[in-house]
Amino acid sequence: MYNNRRVVITGLGTINPIGNNIKEYWDNLQKGKSGVRLAKNVDLSDYYVKIAGEIDLPDVSQYFRSKRDLKRLDRYIILGHVAGCQSIEDSGVEIQKAPERYGTLIGVGKAGLLSHWANIPRIYNDGMHSCPPYYIVSGIPNTGTAFLAKEWGLRGPSFTVSSACATSNHAIGLAVTLIKSGMADAMFVGGAEAIITRPAFAAFGNIMAISDRNDSPETASRPFDVDRNGFVISEGAGVLCIEELEHALKRDAHIYCEITGVGFSCDAYDMVAPHPEGRGASQSMEMALNSAQLNPEDIGLINCHGTSTPIGDKVESDAIIKSFGNYGTKVPAHSTKSMTGHMIGAAGAAEAIAAIMVYEKGVVHPSINIFNQDPEIRLNVVKEPMENKKINHILSNGFGFGGQNASIVLSRFRG
Repeated sequence: MYNNRRVVITGLGTINPIGNNIKEYWDNLQKGKSGVRLAKNVDLSDYYVKIAGEIDLPDVSQYFRSKRDLKRLDRYIILGHVAGCQSIEDSGVEIQKAPERYGTLIGVGKAGLLSHWANIPRIYNDGMHSCPPYYIVSGIPNTGTAFLAKEWGLRGPSFTVSSACATSNHAIGLAVTLIKSGMADAMFVGGAEAIITRPAFAAFGNIMAISDRNDSPETASRPFDVDRNGFVISEGAGVLCIEELEHALKRDAHIYCEITGVGFSCDAYDMVAPHPEGRGASQSMEMALNSAQLNPEDIGLINCHGTSTPIGDKVESDAIIKSFGNYGTKVPAHSTKSMTGHMIGAAGAAEAIAAIMVYEKGVVHPSINIFNQDPEIRLNVVKEPMENKKINHILSNGFGFGGQNASIVLSRFRG
């Protein structure tokens, strides 16, 4: 049964190609630093695409009770756990006081791909007895969520969600629903992804979805640019502490912002391409605005899905203008993926964090690599860092394969 509980964000955590924590991430977003490079962690020497948004994993042993877990867990679980621990620590929630009131929901687009790639050839070549006992746990989608819950004693709602590139926004929206329904007081939610493997490059590359700008990796991700030629496969994680307002106020938590709107939809059109008229995208945006009880003109910034694909960017632009009318050509818009590349299931959470920092710092990060904005994309794209302390509502989009759409509204907190 829904009630009038308000939901706020009180903790942040991330690890991604341009930052191993919130501070590094924000500093590099403001600087317009690209995290894309010639791939070092996967052999692409025989393939036409050779670039990726990789993480040079620092020493993260402080986040794990057993160092053995760092060797047997899939990389997506490790990244999600690092971001999750950061978020829990940042929130200051004392879990032990009421562990059954705290839950977790870390989504993933393609779980365990590194584990599958390592173990399936082993089983095929060396026999079934060669399969390591931890393979099944390391390769299933819910382990990222379950591992964080186990390590921290989070006994509230705990499951995962997978909806391709809309995963994180779906996780955030579902957490809002759980808190509003009274099933939890706080949820640690977001997404994690680690698919920088030969199968991923073969799969995305053979449908011509990824950029092959190998001679200039740092400019390969070009959302809204007329010469964009695909997204950049990246890895990372983002986790937010989403909390019921009165619960946060009672413990004097730092409140980053409020989640006021959520919208979900499906194109029901194609398994890869978005609906050409942006039918599902506009529906999710309008639903998010309606649930926030806002008009389009109330939105001060749109953090676009903005992947750098020729079709996707154009459709999102058209969908924004369809939903926002002429104001859609005026409202500032940008793409975090221009710097991070595309973290698939983790993208929405990392982009929500980028949006939240607008309220913290009063600065909107730029979209980089726009050398010549596509004239068919009629958005007011932020191309340089923009100081703006008057933005009160931000719309953040996430759209995935299968026509999965999820939009959220993040609002400046007013007590």
